[in-house]
Amino acid sequence: MNEQQSRIYKVLDYIHSNLNENLPLDVLAEKSTYSSFHFHRLFAEVMQETPADYVKRVRLEKAAHMLIYEPHVSVTEIAYECGFGSLSYFTTAFKDTFQNSPKAWREGGYLERFSKPYLHSKKSKQMSKNQKESGGENPYNQIQRLNLEKVTTVELPERTFVFAPHFGAYSEDIAETWEQVYSWVKARNLLSANSMIIGLPQNNPYITPHDKCRYDCCISIPGELSSSEQAASVTIPGGRYVFYEFEEPVAYEDRQLLIECYAEIYSIWLPRSGYRYLGNPVEIVQVEEVRGTLDLLCRIKSIALPIEPK
Repeated sequence: MNEQQSRIYKVLDYIHSNLNENLPLDVLAEKSTYSSFHFHRLFAEVMQETPADYVKRVRLEKAAHMLIYEPHVSVTEIAYECGFGSLSYFTTAFKDTFQNSPKAWREGGYLERFSKPYLHSKKSKQMSKNQKESGGENPYNQIQRLNLEKVTTVELPERTFVFAPHFGAYSEDIAETWEQVYSWVKARNLLSANSMIIGLPQNNPYITPHDKCRYDCCISIPGELSSSEQAASVTIPGGRYVFYEFEEPVAYEDRQLLIECYAEIYSIWLPRSGYRYLGNPVEIVQVEEVRGTLDLLCRIKSIALPIEPK
């Protein structure tokens, strides 16, 4: 990763941490230390969309996620929390993107993109009612994937990671990105038994177009990078996480299983836990060198979600 790309990714972190703030071009350019003209050109080259288009898209995607998984937050509150100064503009932009009004999306419109109905939609409740009337149980309001005995809360320390971003479907060519960051860390003798290896999915692939999905492959390092090192780094804050460990590591090709586990944490476990989520999931990854080859076997051992008391 070159210096220009590294600066763009720092701006992305700033955008995602400040979606409820005004994010004009000059402010973003200042964060990159480039002129507005040069920053706009470079951002579009790296991200394949303009800064304004990117900010609008991630705001709408965050709103789409909140409308599903935070049913007690009003549409107006979600619009303002995601950085929209006008409810009417938010409603129009949301409908243009998701072919549903925010209200219709929350009430079940999102199900067209998802593989199964979830707990808080009216459609799911109607299915539950129909099932009860027919004497059966509604499988969609039950835990299907999680073993509740393995859902715990843990405290994780703050750590600094180097990372390489992967763009595209999370199940495609992800090993190549892991090889980039793994070889970089190993060549500098920064890899040890204490290294933490995590993946950071930045998007819900049912909401974000696959070609815009981003997944950061991260390996912890001791201390900070020197200014001469051309690598992207990120500090993951410490705090409380809901944590779930799989009985067997999950392959990246089984993303459907992971999505369903996340959905059950969001829709079933969280509302009854006394916690609310704070950000994107963290995936603890097992990386193994395949003997006799240069290949890596990368699988997901557990998933975690930053939380705080409601």
